[in-house]
Amino acid sequence: MRYSIQKRLFTSAMFVLVAVGLCSGFVVWQLSKRASDEAYDKVLGAAALSIAETISFGESGVTVDIPYAAFAILGTSGKNRIFYRIVDPNGAAVTGTPVLGIERPLLHKSTSYFFDSHYRGEEIRVAQIAHYFKGSRGGGWFNIFVGETREARNQLATRLASFALLPAILAIALGLILIILSIRSSFSPLREIEESIRNRNPSDMSPIDVEVPIEVETLVGSINLFMARLEATLEGLRQVTADAAHQLRTPLAAMRALSELAMDTELKEPIREYVQRINNNAISATTLANQLMTEAQLLHSLETESHKQVDLNHLCRKVARHTMSELRFQTSLPEIILPSKNDTPLSVVGNEAALAELIKNLLINAIMHGEGPVEIRLGKDQSDVRLTLLDRGPGIPEAIKDTLFDRFIKDPNKRSGTGLGLSIVQQIVAASGGKIWYRHRKKGGLAIEVLLRSRPQTKLNRGEAK
Repeated sequence: MRYSIQKRLFTSAMFVLVAVGLCSGFVVWQLSKRASDEAYDKVLGAAALSIAETISFGESGVTVDIPYAAFAILGTSGKNRIFYRIVDPNGAAVTGTPVLGIERPLLHKSTSYFFDSHYRGEEIRVAQIAHYFKGSRGGGWFNIFVGETREARNQLATRLASFALLPAILAIALGLILIILSIRSSFSPLREIEESIRNRNPSDMSPIDVEVPIEVETLVGSINLFMARLEATLEGLRQVTADAAHQLRTPLAAMRALSELAMDTELKEPIREYVQRINNNAISATTLANQLMTEAQLLHSLETESHKQVDLNHLCRKVARHTMSELRFQTSLPEIILPSKNDTPLSVVGNEAALAELIKNLLINAIMHGEGPVEIRLGKDQSDVRLTLLDRGPGIPEAIKDTLFDRFIKDPNKRSGTGLGLSIVQQIVAASGGKIWYRHRKKGGLAIEVLLRSRPQTKLNRGEAK
């Protein structure tokens, strides 16, 4: 299953931030509750003391004069409900709510104690103090319990928590944004490596020359080493192909010459037919060898020579004249319409030898597989130049329309051709940073269109030539 390291880092960072936020929220809430309790406990204790000061212990028993101020202090919030209970030294309830604080043992020293409790299903906070009184009938420790519900406390705790958490939430959001930007920035060298590989010439196997972090330095080194080995292998294959083609040219030329000499003599059938077949095969093999050598030379030329401005109008007429001279003894030439000599010069950026081979292969393909008239058109396409070669032939067979520019793809209905011409054209177009496509003409025939750059381009997209 595929996964993204960038997304994993982002998810992990977000999980950590959320976990930190939740833990911080819990701690802040607990501290806020504690701070709220400390603030209100002082008031609650003061109310209990003011009640204790009104207790009198005499002959008639215990009397308590509950001061209004004690409850007025606690009731300032207007939300809390207040409860109290007074217990005499014998443990008997003197007045107040009988069950308030009954879970706590009585105190027998001058101290105060605060605790949480429940009353009628509600949480309450209770202050317990012990006060010693001595009267005519003796003395003892009285316990005073004063409780209140937590509405005001919770409100204060909520406000304190919100004041503390708001900056924390903003800090987490800002931290998340910074983490996203940091992760994207950290992965930018990988995107540069990707662009460096994607936008280079298809035949460029030079090392990746991009500043990379130490963490991926080994990976880039391995890629460079692999490309160096691949370049050595491809160079070896190209050299073997060129050498084989060169070595085959001599015996093929001899075979072709001897077969042509034999055909000039009086031969009986079927010997003449056999010699004719030998001659045809020799011509096909010679063409294939020449194209293989041309391909190897072009690839080397495209890698080593810099591109320059080429007058495509002049080049088209020059290549067309040479091509017609070569083919006039092999086939009957159709009418060929060339760009006018007086047309405005149209310059493109490229390798002149490679562009000449491109025009030649397109023209030969139209002559050998199409029907006349064959026309070469040139025109501007925004800032680029469009080269169009048109014929009135049958077009591209359905069987090869998706693989037309692949190597050794030929019309299954014809024996002639090597299947390399359009493949070489596609490689030249890709190396020049252009585009190539074909379309069937409305009234029959084929149009192959090539878009070439009229200005230098630093980045060539290997996926453009299709």
